[in-house]
Amino acid sequence: MIGIIGYGRSGKAVARLIESLGNTPFISEINETISDIPYPNEVGCHSEELLKMDLLIASPGVALGTPILKKAREKGISIIGELEFASRYLKGKMVAITGTNGKTTTAVLTSKILSESNRFKRVLLGGNIYPGVPLSELVPMSNESTITVVEVSSFQLERIVDFRPNISAIININPDHLDRYKDFKDYRSAKLNILKNQTDSDYSILNLDDENLSSVNTRSKIFYFSMKEKADIYYNGKYVIGSDGMVAFSIDDLFFPGNIFIEDGMVASLVGKLLGLSWEEIKNGIRLFKGVEHRMEYVIKQEDLYVINNSMCTNPIAFSKSLEAFPHCCVIVGGRMKVDSVVPIIEAICERATCVILLGESSSLIERNLTKAGFERYKIASSMVDAVRIAKDSGNNKVMLSPGGSSFDLYKNFAERGNDFKKSVRAVYGG
Repeated sequence: MIGIIGYGRSGKAVARLIESLGNTPFISEINETISDIPYPNEVGCHSEELLKMDLLIASPGVALGTPILKKAREKGISIIGELEFASRYLKGKMVAITGTNGKTTTAVLTSKILSESNRFKRVLLGGNIYPGVPLSELVPMSNESTITVVEVSSFQLERIVDFRPNISAIININPDHLDRYKDFKDYRSAKLNILKNQTDSDYSILNLDDENLSSVNTRSKIFYFSMKEKADIYYNGKYVIGSDGMVAFSIDDLFFPGNIFIEDGMVASLVGKLLGLSWEEIKNGIRLFKGVEHRMEYVIKQEDLYVINNSMCTNPIAFSKSLEAFPHCCVIVGGRMKVDSVVPIIEAICERATCVILLGESSSLIERNLTKAGFERYKIASSMVDAVRIAKDSGNNKVMLSPGGSSFDLYKNFAERGNDFKKSVRAVYGG
């Protein structure tokens, strides 16, 4: 019998897939408010009933160190994730994309390029993308001619066994989720699992500029992208150039000005090229791409006023890149963050922000560090709508929500935070 630990979206999806394969899963859900589970189940605990299973599928949010998983491993019970299970039944070719930053935009852009080319009968998109279509939901839609683009997180990659994408891409690896992993090495190892089962008939796309990707073990054929030097695809300061010397795309083809999405575009372009597209087809898809909700998303775009929702920004590197792309703005910062995350955030603020509005759990921490740095142009908000009012009153015609920390101090997730920001903007600015 198969046990599923966690009955969120991925848990429900894999349960339906298991049922379609002629089996009945057992559900173990810790949240006591979950009800109406149409399978044998337990709610409010993860009991030793799970130790009677032949296979356990653990949701991404269930850490490897969870006591019941330790006991299961001691008994020799196989523990995998929804991604691993679904990939065993997915048909066609699979493109898997990961990275600390940029993976959502890259996955959606890749899907857009492939779909707009009209070269493929069906292009599917799913995985870790919020609100997400678990890979299990895509299995029934797949056939031998399908291309499936899937965004994968380190949490998902922890539990792979045979997961093997035809094309994998790692955009970057930077310290993140260190509350889950014992150290950065552990986190990096999880990310590199995307390459684990690839063979010499598969392809991997890696960032030549990322020192954390300078030595990786893979049997796949590696293609590199770079912002700094010549590679299989690279940026020369104005254009992105392919290994054949042809222009892949210009930064003017991207939906947002500046350099912030060039790496995403290079990865998506390489995927397209490896699947047989022309540069013109790739460029067309890039031009038609309008971005991803909550990632440098224009809420207001007028000649004299720009308001951007970048709620997906949850770490210092993403924060710094956001201010680099949208400098001299009034930026709303805050959320749940670690002490060592604050220093690079303060540096970016001092270098590029006009004024700062602090919101949420980390407000006092950031305030202390701003004061130390001699930055005085900040205010503390009591709510999101208060933050937007303060931003409007500042008179700055460039406003951005770019928290730099997770949303869990005030919200369920970054999407709820971004939606609250957009609602507040409409209330304060009108429209």
